[in-house]
Amino acid sequence: MFANKYYESDIKYTFEINRFFFRILGMWPFPRTNSFIPEIMETVLLNIACFTLLLSEIIPTIIYIFIVLKDIHLRLKVMGIMLFTIATTIKYGYVLLYKKEIKNCLKLIDEDWRNVVNSSARILMIDRARIGRRLIIMCAIFVYLNGVAMRVIVPLSSGKIITPQNITIRPLPSVAHFIIFDVQRTPAYEMVFFLQSCTGIVRYTVTVATFGFITLSVMHFCSQLDILVTLISNFVNEHKKEYLNKRLAVIVEHQIKTRNFLRLVQNATQYPSLVEIMGSSVLMCFVGYYIILDWENHNAIRICSYIFAIVMFLFNVFIYCYMGEQVVEQEKKIALTVCTLEWYRLPNEKAKALILIMGISDTSLNLKAGKFIDLSFKTFGNVVKMTVTYLNLIRSIE
Repeated sequence: MFANKYYESDIKYTFEINRFFFRILGMWPFPRTNSFIPEIMETVLLNIACFTLLLSEIIPTIIYIFIVLKDIHLRLKVMGIMLFTIATTIKYGYVLLYKKEIKNCLKLIDEDWRNVVNSSARILMIDRARIGRRLIIMCAIFVYLNGVAMRVIVPLSSGKIITPQNITIRPLPSVAHFIIFDVQRTPAYEMVFFLQSCTGIVRYTVTVATFGFITLSVMHFCSQLDILVTLISNFVNEHKKEYLNKRLAVIVEHQIKTRNFLRLVQNATQYPSLVEIMGSSVLMCFVGYYIILDWENHNAIRICSYIFAIVMFLFNVFIYCYMGEQVVEQEKKIALTVCTLEWYRLPNEKAKALILIMGISDTSLNLKAGKFIDLSFKTFGNVVKMTVTYLNLIRSIE
């Protein structure tokens, strides 16, 4: 181990995007300044504001769906937005509840950047960090463009609706019914439209933030396993016997540390991953149902917006499953490296020590959503098939 002289720039590069989205939501676990009181006050106010915005959309939407609307088909047409907001609120609450575990994960990442194995290991870590940044940026582009389409373009393109009773209705980003005032009157309509737009920003930022954390953590884990592969491969090339014990100790310590890190990541992300997988599956069903309805009405703007929403949900689920697949593939790579190692070039007592490393490598780890759904490409295929099945079920109600 040696001190990384590029630590400041490296850690900034690694954390920069995640820190930005986490701070918007008041979830970043590290203080910004040495003064803790203003930081705590800012965090608490942001948490209260985010929960208030989310609940101020969920409650009026529930009232509208289950009290104002009587037709089951009309309820299905507007239920998707409510489910998305509820799923977002659950993820946001869970992240705040497990903020300590997230902080521990980030501390371990910080420690690895502060003390890297060697300069080549730093390059491996930077390559993985670069991949993680690109995935987070892609996710943010998909999510926020979908937010603009669903929260601004779709309601404004609908225009004013005049009912048979000659009542003018101006569409909102999310349907709502407020018992104490008429939302269609000015300035109530403009205020509610603005608040629902702010709620949309919170919703999509929570999606990007949770996605960004699991991407950052898994990419860092993969970089550590890349380093472990290099350490194991170089182990048999050591000609000085007095250094073999030291190299072996570094390998075992590094392997145990990376596996403990993955367990910590699993504890911090298992339920947000579950909400993302299950929520996206159900929401893709509803969005597919909306496409079928608007296809009959020849509403091109809504159809394009809904198609973009499906692409966003598919992308998010795919990347979550891709992260899990990367963990499995890296574990297999470690096991293969150990099993194909030229152990016969080592002294007998050192070759026997490899049995422990082989044993640990055989007990592979993987990421799970809620402890029972493996995140893998197979799961992604099952999600797509399940979505089509549920869509057919919803269509049968029509």
